Amino acid sequence: MIRCAIVDDEPMSRLTMTQLVRAVDDLEVISVCTSASEAAAALRTERIDLLLLDIEMPGMSGIELIRSLTHKPEVVLVTSNESYAVEAFECDVADYLVKPVSPERFRKALAKVRARIGADEEQRSTADALFVKVNGRLEKIGMTEILWVEALGDYVTIRTEKGAYTVHSTMKGMENRLPADQFLRVHRSHIVRLEKIKAIEESLLVIGKDLIPVGDSYRAALMKHLTIL
Repeated sequence: MIRCAIVDDEPMSRLTMTQLVRAVDDLEVISVCTSASEAAAALRTERIDLLLLDIEMPGMSGIELIRSLTHKPEVVLVTSNESYAVEAFECDVADYLVKPVSPERFRKALAKVRARIGADEEQRSTADALFVKVNGRLEKIGMTEILWVEALGDYVTIRTEKGAYTVHSTMKGMENRLPADQFLRVHRSHIVRLEKIKAIEESLLVIGKDLIPVGDSYRAALMKHLTIL
């Protein structure tokens, strides 16, 4: 399943894009935003694979939002103005749609998105293991072995009960590969396996003997995943 955020300041455009998304089986609307700043906040708290993004909006523009993101999802720009095409593709967007968008043109854009993603979210979420390169060979790490993932510059460290593996990847890339029902990003630098959380102490998670920070913008999403009596 490809998780989408629709970003547009015009109510009718938001409604039209929502209808187009809901007509496609493997798309899911995660967030509908009225501004780029609202979308930036959603990206900090939700796992979003695709932004359907307007360009000309009050405050921050769609182009400015893309340029502000360290790790951006796939982006399809949806605008009434054709003049931004060159600038848009310099930002490496998947496609550029001019309103009004027909269902056929929307499907063509989605084909490009799927090709760039490489595999849809459903396929990734059913994987039971990752393979990482260690001393020239690929080693298997079961999903149930992973405690948490931590950002380390252009690399990430995958912490398991047996040890740690450092691989070249991004946090967004790891979010896409880890099952969404088992793992959650709780900080810009940390993804945790939910069932491994032993306790929560203020802004820290207890996993084993370690303390993992919880970012303020991620707290609400974390609490939604917990059963609290």
